[in-house]
Amino acid sequence: MKHSRRKAFALALLVPLASLVAVSSAEAATERTIKVVTYNVGDAGGLKADLVRLIETERPAVLGLQEVADREDVVREAAAATGYVAIYETDRRAIKHNAILVRGNMTISGHGAGEISPASKVDPSTPGTGSAEPGDCGCWVPPKYVNWVRVGGAGFEWVVGVVHLTPSAQRFDLNRELHNLQVRNTADWFSSRVAEPIVMGDFNAEPGSDLMAGLRRVADSYSAPSHDGRSIDHVWAKKDSTGSAVDALGGYGSDHRPVRARVTVTR
Repeated sequence: MKHSRRKAFALALLVPLASLVAVSSAEAATERTIKVVTYNVGDAGGLKADLVRLIETERPAVLGLQEVADREDVVREAAAATGYVAIYETDRRAIKHNAILVRGNMTISGHGAGEISPASKVDPSTPGTGSAEPGDCGCWVPPKYVNWVRVGGAGFEWVVGVVHLTPSAQRFDLNRELHNLQVRNTADWFSSRVAEPIVMGDFNAEPGSDLMAGLRRVADSYSAPSHDGRSIDHVWAKKDSTGSAVDALGGYGSDHRPVRARVTVTR
């Protein structure tokens, strides 16, 4: 009888204790926000001035660039002029297609690149088709990568990836197959991150299209019309995130508008 009373007393103590733990956990959850911009610079003239103005106007924590393999010096000059750190990966030239600029007051704990598609054959009518295979017809494109940087500290980190997927997937079967592979591998990269993931860039498809179904399964997108009235430049974050200040910014030199988003999560 005494044992039963002691057990009941102990259980009665555990109930409020469990409630306190739940309240404490809820109170410990904190809103975390990061401002990012993705920009396909295309054939923008006066790129240094373009980037300096974008950075000084927006001051994002992370700026992801595409089509900058042959403009590394200019990108680094713009970063230095604005107090940013320019990150180019160096083991293969194709990786330099993307670059990442990080605001100087951010703590960088890692960076790198992961392949999302190998050198691949595309339809010969694809805009900008080059040759990644010596002696081939020029219908091959180089490997594609997700370039990434990990930033943060104090027990919480973001990992921000930057991609540029193959164009004309709506028009050509070869391109669609390649685009589908790139989306699957981008989604796998996103889902396997330990830090809080974001992936952004030029996806060459609108976020609601069937081409982006693989990424929609694991993430939500933030975008606005950025190229010929179409929303093909996006920012993706976890489904429980919220986005604010989402806009495609006018007045810059590329045929793509930079896309800005503030992403907030509660963790």
